[in-house]
Amino acid sequence: MVEWWHSLSLASQVFATVAIPATVIMLIQAVLALLGIGLDIDMDGDGMPDADLDHDGLGLISIRGIVAFFSVGGWAGFAADTGGLPIAISILLSLTAGLLALIAIALLFRSFYKLQAEGNLSIENAVGKTGRVYLPIPPRGHGQGKVNVLLQDRLTELDAVNGGDAPLATGEPVEILSVADSQTVIVRGIQKEEKTNKGGISKWN
Repeated sequence: MVEWWHSLSLASQVFATVAIPATVIMLIQAVLALLGIGLDIDMDGDGMPDADLDHDGLGLISIRGIVAFFSVGGWAGFAADTGGLPIAISILLSLTAGLLALIAIALLFRSFYKLQAEGNLSIENAVGKTGRVYLPIPPRGHGQGKVNVLLQDRLTELDAVNGGDAPLATGEPVEILSVADSQTVIVRGIQKEEKTNKGGISKWN
């Protein structure tokens, strides 16, 4: 083992020094996960375990992601260097492989937590509640947007279609009329309806 280590180039030793402990930690994480014990912390300061920094963008910073970056990236660099590739190419491959691993872990756990959250929420409870448009909602029959609504004490983002003929802009208050499917609600604009009713004609059906 000692002879094998000394036979490596300095670059390979560095890559291995990074990859070996990261791989050990990753295996420990996997075993703990199988036992139902979490070994991760969030980086956004809310105190709740999470795989990403936010719910709208692609959050990447997590303990699992960092460990995967060093483990996969380290072994990729090690393989490239021992395979005789130039050091610059080895470093580039190492960084690329590590970044791909980081993104893969973020996507995996983002999907997991999203499914977990959706499984705990009942979209039917949103009917009758008011919220605000997050992404603009075109007129009825012309596509969908998104709304934010407080659902089961949780600010939730839902797909939404318009129940009326006037487009709804970001920030407009809306009322949830009904549920279109498991992830989509039908809404109407509160302000627009009130203004229209003052004129004696309602544009909402």
